[in-house]
Amino acid sequence: MKYIILTIALAFSAVMVAQKREIKKISKAIEKQDYKEAREIYEEIDQNAVEDQYKTDVLFYDAATTIGNPASVKLDSDKLMAVYEQLDQAESQGFEDKAQVQMYQQAVTAAIFSKAQTELKNKNTEKALSLVKYLLEKDPDNDKMRENAANLAYGIQDFDFARQNYEALIEKGYNGVVETAVATDKNTGQVTTFPNKKSADLAVLSGRYMDARMERSESVLGGIVTNLTWIYKQQGEMDKAKELVETTLAQNSQDQSVQLAKADLYLLVDDQEAYEKAIKELNTEITDPQVFENLGMAAGEKGNWDQAIDYYQKSLDLRPDSYVSLNNQAAAYINKGNLDETSVEDQEELYKKAVLNFEKLMQIKPDLAGVKETLIGLYNFLEMPEKAQALQNN
Repeated sequence: MKYIILTIALAFSAVMVAQKREIKKISKAIEKQDYKEAREIYEEIDQNAVEDQYKTDVLFYDAATTIGNPASVKLDSDKLMAVYEQLDQAESQGFEDKAQVQMYQQAVTAAIFSKAQTELKNKNTEKALSLVKYLLEKDPDNDKMRENAANLAYGIQDFDFARQNYEALIEKGYNGVVETAVATDKNTGQVTTFPNKKSADLAVLSGRYMDARMERSESVLGGIVTNLTWIYKQQGEMDKAKELVETTLAQNSQDQSVQLAKADLYLLVDDQEAYEKAIKELNTEITDPQVFENLGMAAGEKGNWDQAIDYYQKSLDLRPDSYVSLNNQAAAYINKGNLDETSVEDQEELYKKAVLNFEKLMQIKPDLAGVKETLIGLYNFLEMPEKAQALQNN
């Protein structure tokens, strides 16, 4: 009987040694970036025979080998969420290499967010928001993800969710500004991100990189406050909207994003005098046409066509041949003309203004097929058949 017990003990020992050896092989295959081999080794493990002391390791490596190359994750959204849960479980069960877990979590987060962006491009807005909400639930301290979730919710008119998260960001003093350690690859000129400045300095010492530095991102507070102010106004809480604008402007006089949003904020709370003053300040202080172009785009996204037209005009005053401003201003003229409240006479005048923009565009870039088709359509609508035919034959 003792002999039998000894044999079983030896058998268990052999299984444990084999499992340990397989786990090491998987780890080495991943280190070599041979993700196919790593998965093949994993699949040789008998899941029913895994000893308790190796179950956490096996759980982690199941997720890791399913992910494959963390720099290029090719899983669908359901599978991505499943492996995220596995990584969380492995971490909670005490998997030793915390850095490796975090690296894979970041890779999965990036992949899920990429899926959300794809869904958004495909007009699957609810699916896009559900993915971002999932990421926010997994990492509620990730303020950047909260900003993304709020902006996406705002864009698809889920204003209650957007409001909740904008308010949370403002309460925390979030402005989106982050400092990142970077260095430039000497061979490609590509800017590479590093975990910290010390890592960037070491990369420069290796000879491959140059110009290690800290880069500071721009503030997004102006956009957050503008959107939240608009929500308050639409929900009938004008006093709250005014208080938010007043507090933000008073506390963030050095924040460029807030200063650029100042005119829009005053307009939202119906302070026409302050709005006109802010517009005059913008005209004298800003010399970069791209700033007005960006403001025009932001106004257009909110359907504020008068503001968009004005901002694009300011951009064109500084750079008359700007393709983007000419095109977008023309689109704003058309969109304003299409509003229910726009009279037939005003619509015709707005369409004529759009025609002038598109004609300038055709002079700058005569090969723009989309602009050509739109211009022909406008000529026909405005009863200019000769111009339409001439452009059609050109």
